[in-house]
Amino acid sequence: MQHKKLEGDIESKKIGINQKGAGGKGKLEIKEQVCLSLFYCRKIPIFEVLGLHFGISKTEAKDTFHYGLEIFQKDVRIQVVGY
Repeated sequence: MQHKKLEGDIESKKIGINQKGAGGKGKLEIKEQVCLSLFYCRKIPIFEVLGLHFGISKTEAKDTFHYGLEIFQKDVRIQVVGY
């Protein structure tokens, strides 16, 4: 699936002193990430409000949205107008 390939690509491009795969795992499951991205596209709330809805920080909400947007554009082939 495109999601696993994209995750691997992101991990391989990371530069840092930590080992591959080190660090915290995502707080949301893939289903929740998709819901978050679709919710944002529909309602366009600020990321702070989006984070409150899903129980995560605004930074995590922003990162999750942009990651989900990449998945939509590559895997699902949805063209999101304005992004």
